[in-house]
Amino acid sequence: MPTAISTAMDKHEKYISECYQLAERSVHKGNHPFGALLLLHDQVVLKAENTIATDRDITRHAEMNLVSKAVQNLSVSDLGKAILYTSTEPCAMCTGAIYWAGIRNIVYGCSAQQLGKIAGATFVVPCKDLLVYGEEPTTITGPLLEKQGADLHQNFWPKLSGNP
Repeated sequence: MPTAISTAMDKHEKYISECYQLAERSVHKGNHPFGALLLLHDQVVLKAENTIATDRDITRHAEMNLVSKAVQNLSVSDLGKAILYTSTEPCAMCTGAIYWAGIRNIVYGCSAQQLGKIAGATFVVPCKDLLVYGEEPTTITGPLLEKQGADLHQNFWPKLSGNP
């Protein structure tokens, strides 16, 4: 019989898998492999992909695109109840945006450290290290299904740099 914890993890893994699908879709559109979604009252209310290349804007990470949509379409109260799922641990920029938007629950797939090992560690700061400075607590769950996320990145970054 499933426990409450295993049921919650199964739910989290379901949405992380969906984020990985969004990340794959992003790559097919010529962007980096990142995807995110927002869950509110057990329903996906928003989805976003990385659009750095297609928008020619380095700030268009999947989480930034999601947060932009979220603050325009949801109330402050709803943002506080929402869960942000993302294929990869949010970077410093995205972590700040998520916090300032009022989203207090983050679930991620691949860790920033794992991404750094694959893509090159130039500015790897785990989101939990940043969020300890927030006055309001943020729940962080992850990494989840990290091997799948690492595989996505492994298949993308070496090709981008021209290495086999």
